[in-house]
Amino acid sequence: MNMNIFKEMGLSIYSFKSYGEFLKNKKGKVFGFGVMLMVIYFLITMGVPVIRFFGGETISYKIEKSVPDFELSNGELWVDGVYIYDYRGTYIEIDTDSRSVLRSAYDMQDFLDNYTQVIMMDSEKVIVKDKGQVHEAFFTELDFELSRRDLLLLVPYAYIFLAVFMVIAFVWMTAWFFAGVLVIALISMIVASCMKVKISFGKLYSLGIYSRTLPLIIKAAVSFLPFGIPFFYVINIGLSVLIIGLALQNIKQMQQAPAGPPYGGGTGNNYPGNDFSWM
Repeated sequence: MNMNIFKEMGLSIYSFKSYGEFLKNKKGKVFGFGVMLMVIYFLITMGVPVIRFFGGETISYKIEKSVPDFELSNGELWVDGVYIYDYRGTYIEIDTDSRSVLRSAYDMQDFLDNYTQVIMMDSEKVIVKDKGQVHEAFFTELDFELSRRDLLLLVPYAYIFLAVFMVIAFVWMTAWFFAGVLVIALISMIVASCMKVKISFGKLYSLGIYSRTLPLIIKAAVSFLPFGIPFFYVINIGLSVLIIGLALQNIKQMQQAPAGPPYGGGTGNNYPGNDFSWM
């Protein structure tokens, strides 16, 4: 049965019996499935935030509308006026008056604990809190100067930079996706051995790609949360291994059937042995 990629995505979430059918796919289709999965994940986690940020407005208009006059020079920041935002766990304060100096992030820990996201700036430094992590940096560490006028002059290059950044980010994320599947396949080899399922490493790698559908959906949803989840990467990988384990249980039952499924040459039951020939 030849299924399209989107139907396979749906089945890979809940139909563990379908994983036996996925093993019949050619390597090119399996790879295409992984790439398409990452395209969707990338559009949700990177494309949507960019679209929401600009909201159909040009970069020039966004700067003129939202960015106050400022200048960063000689390790000092000057911003025209005071900006304070305090809403739903997010706190932003920008006050570069020489009489207003922030304490260190360490001394402000009790205050920072009241918020999930914080950005605070004075004339000397910036304090940022995001997903539980607090960072502090001094402007003297920055070896450049910048102003609102400079930003407007850089707008023509911003679109090129954004396009290049998005392409590089997609390639990087996709490479890490396939590297992560390698880890999942290695763990799944142990699972398959314990379950006494005869299957090659290459086939486990294919199953690993399909097993990432549900975990990536969850990962995309979590990326919009204002806080991080401890050990989420381990939990996410564990979910893929669990899905493969359930799929292997169905494959084992098919192997033990009188007429085993033709999954390709190998050892016993017309099923490939534990080899690496697929890679």
